Amino acid sequence: MKIDVLKMQILMGERNWTIKKLAEESHVSRQTISCIKAGKSCSPQVAYRIAEALGISLPELLQKEDNGWKRNYM
Repeated sequence: MKIDVLKMQILMGERNWTIKKLAEESHVSRQTISCIKAGKSCSPQVAYRIAEALGISLPELLQKEDNGWKRNYM
């Protein structure tokens, strides 16, 4: 699954969270979160844990695609 990295970063910023803090809150490794921030895909379970830690639903966190063009929804 592809996470909307911009949305994740904005939500982290609103909470003043570092990668380490998100990792602690989501029970996901810092390395995995760094890979996601670099644009890598993750498992549904990891995406769910991150969404839950950030207080949003999984669909809200996922990257949206429209005819091959990536769009970020806020």
